[in-house]
Amino acid sequence: MAFSRLYACDTCEAGEAVLTFAETWGADSSESAPSPYPGFGNVQGLFSMLWCRTCRAVRPCILLRLQPPAAHAVVAYAEAQRQGLTGYEAGVCQECQGALIASGEGEPCPVCAIGTLRLIGEWEDAA
Repeated sequence: MAFSRLYACDTCEAGEAVLTFAETWGADSSESAPSPYPGFGNVQGLFSMLWCRTCRAVRPCILLRLQPPAAHAVVAYAEAQRQGLTGYEAGVCQECQGALIASGEGEPCPVCAIGTLRLIGEWEDAA
C-alpha cells in the first residue's frame, strides 16, 4: 500500500503538495507519468510522486519496474522489499532533470513563493 503526505503553505491558503510513496501502476499507464492503479491486474511496477525543487511541483519517479508485469500488487511490493527499497528513494525529474526529493518540508510554496510548505497530514492509502 502506498503512503501519502500532505504539505500546505504556512502563508497562503492555496499552496499545497501531496507526495505519494510506492504506488502501483498498471499496463494502461504511460511510463512518463504513471498513474495510481487499484492493485489487481497487469501491475507494471511502483512509482512515487516526489517534490522537484527546480520545478517547485510534484513529479512522478519510477521506483521499480516489473519484467514481466505481475497479476497483483503484492508481487511489486515483495520485489521492492527484496531489493531493500522503501519508496522514499530520490530521483530525477523527467521535466527539468532536477532532483526529486521525498519531502516538501520547508520548500517554497508553489503558489505564492513567499511561504513555505509544512507537513500537515499523512496516511496509508487503501488499495
